[in-house]
Amino acid sequence: MANEILDAAVDADEGDRRTRLHARATALGVLRSAPGPVVSTPKRRRIVASTRGTGPVIDRLLAEERERV
Repeated sequence: MANEILDAAVDADEGDRRTRLHARATALGVLRSAPGPVVSTPKRRRIVASTRGTGPVIDRLLAEERERV
């Protein structure tokens, strides 16, 4: 899902930016290549749209989890 969101974020850009982002994320160890299903652009957009507004909720949940540890 994260790869799809990143892809959607850079869809408007040419390959240069996408390649740099991918290389940097891989170098930082936050991106591991794993084959996944091919998702069409319309479906990807629906998936991304379905997550809009969840950021603050996820931030709160993560903060609560950090406090527990």
